[in-house]
Amino acid sequence: MNFEQFGKNLNSFLSSQKILDNLPDMYLYVDSEGNIKDSNINAKNNLGVSDDITINELFSDALSAIRKSAKYKKAVLLETKTPNEFLELTASKIDKDYIVCIRDNTKIINDNIEKDAIDKFNNEKNAMIAKLENEFKAPLNSITGFCQGLVDGIGGEITEKQEKYLKIIKEKSKEVNELVDKFINFSYAESLFYEAEFKKFDIVLEIKEILKEFDKTTNHDNVNVEFLYENIESRNVYNDLNAIKKTLTNILETALNETDSGSIQIILSNPDDETFISYGLDENKKYMQIKIKDTRTIITPDEIKHICNPYAQIKKNKKHITKSLSFGTVSILVKRANGFFNISSENGNLYNIIIPIEKEEDE
Repeated sequence: MNFEQFGKNLNSFLSSQKILDNLPDMYLYVDSEGNIKDSNINAKNNLGVSDDITINELFSDALSAIRKSAKYKKAVLLETKTPNEFLELTASKIDKDYIVCIRDNTKIINDNIEKDAIDKFNNEKNAMIAKLENEFKAPLNSITGFCQGLVDGIGGEITEKQEKYLKIIKEKSKEVNELVDKFINFSYAESLFYEAEFKKFDIVLEIKEILKEFDKTTNHDNVNVEFLYENIESRNVYNDLNAIKKTLTNILETALNETDSGSIQIILSNPDDETFISYGLDENKKYMQIKIKDTRTIITPDEIKHICNPYAQIKKNKKHITKSLSFGTVSILVKRANGFFNISSENGNLYNIIIPIEKEEDE
C-alpha cells in the first residue's frame, strides 16, 4: 500500500470532518481491505463504528458492495441483519481507498411499500366496482320502469295517492341511478380497466357530435351554446379520444343541468406564451386549450378547492357529491390524456383544459 498517499487521503477526509459531522448521512473512510479508518458522528452513533472494525463486520459482503458502487457510480442496497431495514450505500474511490456514504432509506421505502399496497387495494376495489356496473344499475332501472308502468295503468287502475307515491319512487330511483352512474364512471377512470384510445381525430367534429347529443336529450331553450374554433392552427389532434369525449360530456352535462338561462361558450385555441409559462408546458410540444365558460355561478370559490375530490365531499349533500364525482372523473381523465385541468369562478365558471396534440415518438 502507498502509505504516503493513504495519509493524504485520510487527512483530506479529516479536514472535512466538521462538515461531515453535520450531515444526516453516515460517512466512512474505508481502505482497500475493508478496514474503517475513520467515520463521522452519525456513522459512529448509528452503526457502532469502533477502532479496528471492518466494514464486512458491520454488513455482509459490504466491501463487495463498495467496489460495485464505485465501479458503476451508482447506489446499491446493503444487506442488513434487521428485517425491513433499507440502507443505501454510495462509494467513491480515491486511489485504492474509498469514501463511503450510507443513507437510511427505511422510512421512505416502507412508506412506498405501504403506498403501493394502498394503490393496489384501490385498483382492485375500482376494478370490482366497474365489473359490477350491471348489478348496480339493472335493479334501479327495473324500479324506475315498473313505477312508470304502474302510473301508465299496466297493472290496473291506481288511486291518486298511489300515483303520487309511485312518481316519488321513480324520481328518487332516477337520482340514485345518476349517482351510481357517476360513481361507476369515476371508479372506472381510476381503475386499471380503463382503456385509452390514443388516435388522431378532428376535435371540432367530435365536439359538434357531443353538442348534437345534448340537443337530443335536453331542453334548454333559454341557454345559448356557442362554439368558437376559428383561431386554432389545426383541427387534427392526437390524444385519448375516450378521455376527451368523456371530459367534455361531464362538464357540459353539469353546466347544462344547473343552468336554465344564460350562455355557455366552448372556445378552442392554442395556448399563448403566458399560458406556456404558467402551466410549465414543454416548448417543444404543441397543445390545444379548451375553455368552457358558463355565465351562471354554480361552483363557489370555496367549493372549487375540493370539487375534484369526491372523497372530501362525504358530508355534503347528494347533489354536491354527484357533481364532485363528475369533476373527479374529468380530473383523472385529463391526466390520463397527459393534460391539465382547472376550474375558476368569476362572473360564472371557467373550465380550462390543456392537452398535447401530437404523437410522442415512443408511442
